[in-house]
Amino acid sequence: MKKLLVVLLVFFSLIIGMLNLSSPTKLSFCQQEIQIFNQYYQDRTAGSDGENETADFIMNTLISIGIKPLYSTYKQAFNYSYSSSQNVIGVIDNNSANYVVIGSHYDNVFVEDKSYGINDNASGVVTSLNLAKLLKDEKLDYNIIFAYFGAEEVGLKGSEYFLNSLQKKILDNIILYINLDSIGAGDNLYYYHYDLKTIYGNFIDNFANNYKILKLGKDKLYSNISAFGINYNHIGLNSDNASFLKKGINSLTFFAGNLSATGFGFFETEGQDKIMHTSDNMQTTEEVFGEKFYSNMESVNNFVYNLMISKDFVSNMLEREINPTLLSIWFLKLIGILLIICLTLITLVVYICKKKRKTL
Repeated sequence: MKKLLVVLLVFFSLIIGMLNLSSPTKLSFCQQEIQIFNQYYQDRTAGSDGENETADFIMNTLISIGIKPLYSTYKQAFNYSYSSSQNVIGVIDNNSANYVVIGSHYDNVFVEDKSYGINDNASGVVTSLNLAKLLKDEKLDYNIIFAYFGAEEVGLKGSEYFLNSLQKKILDNIILYINLDSIGAGDNLYYYHYDLKTIYGNFIDNFANNYKILKLGKDKLYSNISAFGINYNHIGLNSDNASFLKKGINSLTFFAGNLSATGFGFFETEGQDKIMHTSDNMQTTEEVFGEKFYSNMESVNNFVYNLMISKDFVSNMLEREINPTLLSIWFLKLIGILLIICLTLITLVVYICKKKRKTL
């Protein structure tokens, strides 16, 4: 009975929220929708009942918006090493051969009374649902898949399964994957596409000049290829965009945070505990970042929406220039092994040279 009351309450909250979902609420962007996660879906640990209940919530939201399932059902169940999970997949079918995928994971790292995954990744899920409502009635010359991945926190299991089970005619025609992961809690907002220059990346960069979202450059950040030694890349973040990049699919990911050149990675807002996975709750995010948390989400929402409806978007996304071989696990391991061999040989040569000098 208690569970039924919760479901009904969430349903009515959802209906009220959907009335204002495509625009900022009276308080801030999608705050009412974030509150639903904070109240009812705190423990979304991969493989848990809470994760499955959250999948139902996302599915019901897609139904209320009018987004159809990609398959016969919205939920895509899968097994992984020690458990099972599910993706939630919807599609806007515009009768095109081409696809854009907007993805966000909905599982979290749950720490009772401390971390509920508000930033990671209720922020991405809620923004994605808002984009679904905005894009539903747009007449675009490509189809849009909305993917909500389970079991991301245990090794990108949901996105890997989604891609490995996808029909070839869809897989080969994904012109861009857009990843929304932890996009609220940060003094800065970042976007990343690929370390090397590409046609699609250049188009995104030119478009981004009108937005306060940072990438690599004099006053911008996005990659580990930097004179300042910043150690972020798509593998380092370990988000679902890595699964798509490794397939050679054009990818664009957003995340909020603070990047430090001197600290070689993320640093936190001064005087605050680490948000990610340890104090990721409503109280902390609002105390530390305040309105910035919601304005970051809104900025990503506006960036993605306007990018997708922009002129020449499709023509600049069509060409795939990413070499998946360079991002495959076996290739990276091979590079590591070669480096170890080189270091061993150098050490051996130095040792032999020193020994010869002593004998002389």
